[in-house]
Amino acid sequence: MKAICRDVVVSGLGAVSPFGAGILALWDNVCRGKSAVDWIECLGELDPHLYPVRYAAEVKGFAVADHLKNHCPGRLGKTAKMGLVAAREALQQAQLLDENEHVSSSDSRVSVIVGSGHGPCHETEGGYEAYFLRGPQAIRPTTLPTCMFNSLSSNVSIHFGLTGSNHVIASACSSASTAIGLALMMVRHGYADIVLCGGADAPLTTPLFSGWTKLGVLAEHEDPTRASRPFDQQRNGLVLGEGAAMAVIESRENAERRGVEPLAVVSGYGTASDAQHLTTPTVEGQIRAMRACLRDAEVESDRIDYLNMHGTATRANDETEARAVAEVFGPRGSSMPASSTKSTLGHPLGASGAMEFAICIQALRHQFVPPTMNCDDPDPSVGLDYVAHEGRPHRVRYAMSNSFAFGGNNASLLVSACN
Repeated sequence: MKAICRDVVVSGLGAVSPFGAGILALWDNVCRGKSAVDWIECLGELDPHLYPVRYAAEVKGFAVADHLKNHCPGRLGKTAKMGLVAAREALQQAQLLDENEHVSSSDSRVSVIVGSGHGPCHETEGGYEAYFLRGPQAIRPTTLPTCMFNSLSSNVSIHFGLTGSNHVIASACSSASTAIGLALMMVRHGYADIVLCGGADAPLTTPLFSGWTKLGVLAEHEDPTRASRPFDQQRNGLVLGEGAAMAVIESRENAERRGVEPLAVVSGYGTASDAQHLTTPTVEGQIRAMRACLRDAEVESDRIDYLNMHGTATRANDETEARAVAEVFGPRGSSMPASSTKSTLGHPLGASGAMEFAICIQALRHQFVPPTMNCDDPDPSVGLDYVAHEGRPHRVRYAMSNSFAFGGNNASLLVSACN
């Protein structure tokens, strides 16, 4: 079994972003450099003395019933609901759903492996609030199953009838990238023929937002749309976001058997741990992840045409990542397009790797690289081509996506054009 080594392709993509439901809404707005950052609505009125930052890239006006044919349990949280809608789009594009939005029995051994940084945080916090305000009798019987971290993968599995394994990966901001990487390994080595993978996160709850505020890493700016400033000298922090993205990956032979046209090839995955500090990244760990990804794909660094950087716009991340990229890619790094789409999307935490993976695939398909917005005065400490202000047509055969997380978790993914 372990000796099997198969080509792995992407046959479907789906997304829910602050721009709305659908991959096209995500891609079109990111390419245009439109900002999704706005004043937060879901938390009500926030005291400006306690919350100097009161904006984020929120998914507004989202109703799961508008997107699913079959009934979805009303008590599911936003994370799971966004994951379900993104999964539906990916499964539908991969031609796996029947008229009832179930996977047919012949293909039902689809596995699910998804990532989330905060998981079902709304349900967990709601349960604690009910207990402390009204006592044990206020706890609903559904509290425990909706609070389980695997509620995301399990509800996706149940809703679409996916009878393979289902798992959730929690490695902070690299959660979705790690889920996709592990899904790649499962398919490549014969442990699954088809895997639905990706991530979802909805971290805009009052306790979590308070925690991020106290951490002191949120960007402050008078104009929310200009707050996320990756690689700009005036950057001063990240902007939180929400969203979900899913991909169907399968062996090339399985896609051919089903008569499905692949969107891209998943060529490589690399991961490494800093093993030094919970919140301070290291250049060395990021270098190891990118080089491991290149080795896994058996591709030299000079063949990479586009890099979607983690690019959170914090002082520590951007300088560290830019130095790591310069080390891995050498002199060519200064001319290779390397943008951060968090400049428009904010940082959707555990979902970010899946959203950026999808953006890389779209860059391959459209031969276009999206911009880094608000990069008015690029930090000169490491000179890279950040595609500042405006995206552009560019020949893209290989695209890499970086996800570097709190806890020292580093993950890189590589996708390539179908031959």
